[in-house]
Amino acid sequence: MYLELWWFLTVPIFFVIGWVASRWDRKKNRLRKQTKLKDLEKLVLLSTEDDHNGAIKLLQSIIKDYERSFYLQKALGILFRRVGLFDRALEIHASLLSMRKVDSTLLDSVLIDLTKDYIGAGLYDKAYQALELIENETYYYQALELRLKINQRLKQWEAALKTLKALESFCGEEFENLRIHFFCELIENGATEYKKKLREKNPDHRRAKELLSNKNEISLDRGNYICSFCTGCNFYAISGLYCKRYNRYEF
Repeated sequence: MYLELWWFLTVPIFFVIGWVASRWDRKKNRLRKQTKLKDLEKLVLLSTEDDHNGAIKLLQSIIKDYERSFYLQKALGILFRRVGLFDRALEIHASLLSMRKVDSTLLDSVLIDLTKDYIGAGLYDKAYQALELIENETYYYQALELRLKINQRLKQWEAALKTLKALESFCGEEFENLRIHFFCELIENGATEYKKKLREKNPDHRRAKELLSNKNEISLDRGNYICSFCTGCNFYAISGLYCKRYNRYEF
């Protein structure tokens, strides 16, 4: 079989076509990367400005190209929680627990997020269950903080004292003001045996002094307060309780 001479003339033509196509593909990939980079930059800006709704829309469009991205999915769940869409947050964070080849530390971080989702949704039993599954010590402090938050929301004052003790033991710091308020709550709920402990702890504390002298002037319809502004304890305020000093509810 003899090759026609004109076949040899097609070789450079195909070479040119291939070169142009490769250049075009590289250009398209470069433009695609630039677009994604701009989207990520915009996402960071929206998150910084607390524009959670805008960040959610943008992140959802980005995730279409990275459906298996652990961190992007986790971030989307957190954004859903921040705008009050707890069912969406729970759906995403629960799905991350089933992902394969994910480090156990990362899975524990998802359990922390799940706990926060459950607390936001008012599913405290589920929140407790999620906390029980955490194994890594890295998240032990956060787990205790969340457990204490649940204790306060549910007004489980004796359980709150135990959690507080574990928290103090772990971090080597004492939250005296918070303990005093727990004593006061227990006393106001009929546990008068805590009056002795309250006197021993700090009888000059503003709330303790009023309670021990039977001048419950700061007690209102929704109960007494634990207010970080009043106590200086820099910890949690009990959700939905009234702070008379600042004339507002603390959450």
